[in-house]
Amino acid sequence: MLYRKTVIVTLLLLCTGWTLTASAQNTIESIRKTYQSVKEGIAQMSEDFPSEGIPPEYYHLRVLQNLPGTGGHEENIRMYYGELEPEEEGDPYPPHFLRFATAKYNYAAREFYEEYLYDDKGQVMFIYALTPDVTLSEVWPYELRMWFDGKRLLRFNAKKFDETLTYTDINTLKEGSFKDEYTGKTIPEKFSEEANRCKQSAQSKLKLFKAIENR
Repeated sequence: MLYRKTVIVTLLLLCTGWTLTASAQNTIESIRKTYQSVKEGIAQMSEDFPSEGIPPEYYHLRVLQNLPGTGGHEENIRMYYGELEPEEEGDPYPPHFLRFATAKYNYAAREFYEEYLYDDKGQVMFIYALTPDVTLSEVWPYELRMWFDGKRLLRFNAKKFDETLTYTDINTLKEGSFKDEYTGKTIPEKFSEEANRCKQSAQSKLKLFKAIENR
């Protein structure tokens, strides 16, 4: 019984980060803690045995297309949401806000994976992107990370795949496969186009979520 109570308390603490409002000023450390809390909450979701964890709650969109020039295209988007204060006390269906979104997709043999963390006001707090498209001359994938306080960029980090290793696809990448290339409070020209694409994608995910919620 004590074990069961401990598990319940742990799950409640993990869920706290999904429901609290994000009125405080963002810092890199606070964003990292929120990100970790959200990831832990997702890990607790149990597809097969909901009674043993948090029941899975998210929107999952899958797109299959045959695009001219590139062939088969598959895109998987998952949007995890938190709860806002109900408009009326006791409302069993409080409004939602987009808390976290992931996107995994390909164009021909080029594979992409992205994560977006939002606050309850709809502002992106953190973007992670695994992308091969930094420049046309590059043949190695990059990891890009961006932290935000509102519209202000707090930090930009770019890591390049270690060229001494063998790259096959994103599913085989391991921790330590990338080396730091740049960290700073501005985005270098080399990464500006891809960073802007990711920021625009963050807004498109938010619009998509709102369209689903308001259906």
